[in-house]
Amino acid sequence: MLIVLGVLLLVGTITWLFMRRLRSLEAELEDSERRRQFLASRLEVLERHRATDMQMLNGLGEGVLAVGRDQRIAIANRRFAELFGVSEAVVGKPLSEVVRVSQIFEAFDGALAGQESIERFSVRSGVVERKIEMRALPLPSEEIAAVALFIDVTKIERLEQIRRNFISDFSHEVRTPLAGIRSAVETFESGAGRLSADDDQQLRRIMARQLRRLERLVDDLSELSRIEAGDLSLNLRSVDLRRIIDELCEDFADQAAQHRVRFVVRGDRAVVRADSVRIQQAFSNLFDNAIKHGGDEKEVAVEIIDEPDAGVVRVTDQGEGIARSEREKVFRRFYRIDKSRSQDVPGSGLGLAIAKHLILQHQGSIDVESEPGKGATFIVRLPKSSSIPAGHDEAST
Repeated sequence: MLIVLGVLLLVGTITWLFMRRLRSLEAELEDSERRRQFLASRLEVLERHRATDMQMLNGLGEGVLAVGRDQRIAIANRRFAELFGVSEAVVGKPLSEVVRVSQIFEAFDGALAGQESIERFSVRSGVVERKIEMRALPLPSEEIAAVALFIDVTKIERLEQIRRNFISDFSHEVRTPLAGIRSAVETFESGAGRLSADDDQQLRRIMARQLRRLERLVDDLSELSRIEAGDLSLNLRSVDLRRIIDELCEDFADQAAQHRVRFVVRGDRAVVRADSVRIQQAFSNLFDNAIKHGGDEKEVAVEIIDEPDAGVVRVTDQGEGIARSEREKVFRRFYRIDKSRSQDVPGSGLGLAIAKHLILQHQGSIDVESEPGKGATFIVRLPKSSSIPAGHDEAST
């Protein structure tokens, strides 16, 4: 009996201890579950913050790249991947596996050593070459020890080059008329009271001619700026290109006679939708160019072609021609194929640029066909219908 009681007491004690341990484990499990849920919620918040941060980084127009102390990539946004033509899934990879630009390694080495730096270099992605400015700086962290911003400055550098070219070309164009005016003024000052009537009149003619040249340069430059800025409104109506060409041949008769140039016009009516004043201005510049560069005692051929959806005008001179590499360049402002002859050929150097922009404003096109020694043909194509809002819609009279 005592043995039975002892056994029951032992079993009871073991059961009590087991239940006590079980309740303790349950409490620990509940506490662990609460900690797990807390950590899960914190992790979810952190993931949301990280996703928001990456969304903001991916929305930047600049590339962002961050590395840890071990030079493994910690952050790389979408723009960085676009600039360098790499996959967006580069986080965790060594920097040396992702890029091959020495300036990037040098900049990050400096940043990891506590130095800020700015580098400029070129990168090629497919057929596109970009100019990149990189700004690297250190950060006080092991996980993100250095970060760099990559800015695409291709357009900025191109605009800066255009600005430098413009200043250089403009200076070149105004140098001769200013020199002529200065020379005439100095002659007046040094020969005051001793100049003959003929010399006096000649100097006045020189100054007037050079002033007109400067005025035309300023006027043409202002006109081109208005056209390029889109400040030009077109008064569209039905225009007969043959009539425009015939009127221009009469207007340029005196200038053509001075160079003993003959106009030969072929083709019939070709009616297009255009601003008659602006299209006449464009063709005036083409006629002026053909007379100046076509050579004396030559012929300028003008052909009007009536196509189903467009009117085409071909203006052909018999000048020295244009090399293939120069064809697109002739439409640039101030561009001259032979700058050594630029002062022998009067003009602002803006005529073809203005003609091209006026024609493009009409949703048309202008091209040039030429070979050295065989003259040049400028081909203008103007649509018969246009989506440009018109100021008027009436037939040209």
